[in-house]
Amino acid sequence: MNGQSRKHHIQQTIKLSIPLVISQLTVMMIGVVDTIMSGRLGTIPLAAVSIGGAIWAIGVMFVLGILMATPPMISELDGAKQRDKIGALVRQLMWLALIIGIIFFILIRNLTPLFTFFGTQVEVIPVAIEYLQAISWGILSFPMFLVFRYVADGLSHTRMTMYISFLALALNIPLNYILMFGKLGFPALGVAGCGYASAIVILIQATTFGLVLAKHRWFKELKIFSRIEKPDKVVIFKVLSIGLPIGIALFAEGGFFSVITMLASRLSPEVIAAHQISLNFASVLFMIPLGMSMAITVRVGNAIGRKSKVDIRRAGMIGIGLILIVQIFLAGFMFAFPELVVNLYTQDLEVQTIALQLLFFAAIFQLSDGIQVAAAGALRGIQDTKFLMYATTIAFWGFGFAASWWFCFEKDMGAAGLWIGLILGLSIAAILNFLRFHHKTLVPT
Repeated sequence: MNGQSRKHHIQQTIKLSIPLVISQLTVMMIGVVDTIMSGRLGTIPLAAVSIGGAIWAIGVMFVLGILMATPPMISELDGAKQRDKIGALVRQLMWLALIIGIIFFILIRNLTPLFTFFGTQVEVIPVAIEYLQAISWGILSFPMFLVFRYVADGLSHTRMTMYISFLALALNIPLNYILMFGKLGFPALGVAGCGYASAIVILIQATTFGLVLAKHRWFKELKIFSRIEKPDKVVIFKVLSIGLPIGIALFAEGGFFSVITMLASRLSPEVIAAHQISLNFASVLFMIPLGMSMAITVRVGNAIGRKSKVDIRRAGMIGIGLILIVQIFLAGFMFAFPELVVNLYTQDLEVQTIALQLLFFAAIFQLSDGIQVAAAGALRGIQDTKFLMYATTIAFWGFGFAASWWFCFEKDMGAAGLWIGLILGLSIAAILNFLRFHHKTLVPT
């Protein structure tokens, strides 16, 4: 069996990727808006949103990872022409989302000791706690939003995710302005207003996506909300067997980046702000390969459902190649225009100087970051998630964290040392993930 043509794979991957990339960029723009608007409150509030956001990201990444089992399972059923089974699966995913939301709400509201553990600057801690307590309300509805979104993505209706992301950004900016600065009769809540605005937007996204799945012609046939079923332990544990390793992998990756931010908080408020600027912009660019990797997962999962070994490999390898091309252009942009980027965030000359140095390192890791996330998307598509968990943990914590600590504190290289560790961790993850997918999908000739 020859499988689908390379041209077809390229066209379909790009077609799926564009809405996902736009939606990921839109979501990330919310973070950029939060960073810029908190920066208007001063250096301490900017640092607080950076640190509080890093802790929030730890929980979010784990939740996101667990429920990332959804797209490959949905796309596999779609590829196997078993759409009649999707509704029952989604109803079980909704139970799982409800449980996850409650658990992580409790956890996030009790992570305050982490600030002291990592030696965060004393003046930053109370402001960061204020932000974290406010945004924690968003985790209650976030898992349900992810389930609804991933159903649409798994069925290749990625434009719906894009439209709802636009809605989120459009709401976030005025809500931030009203709640942070005290407009329209509301009190000025500062960074807490930023957190509450994010929580409100997440709730609106979940509600809107639920209505879309219930009413839109693309999804009505699934009859997701036609009945209420008891939790099915067999189905839920199957989802967890795929999703938990992804969750742990993303927790290891996101936790690594968050801990690096916490370590940066030991240096100075200026370093925290510069690190946040550099990491925030790099994260914005990362949304492009991340969105494309989600498309790779769907394409590979669909090929799994069709039982086409040729297409499984072709979908993954072509996706990885497309992302590599994109990353080369992104790295070139960062090398060419670092001052333009820094001026968007701050006019503080000391912060600008540090941020320019860190953006150089951020440009370097674009290639390895793109390859690792592309190969990870392919591995999720073939549901080889346990390896992904081991590889990510070893790469980021066995090598990346150790290098960051050694270069920053033992060699006294400061924030630059932290970023050298980031580059090493991403590079090792890229090598491991790519070689695994290559090995698992070799087709005998």
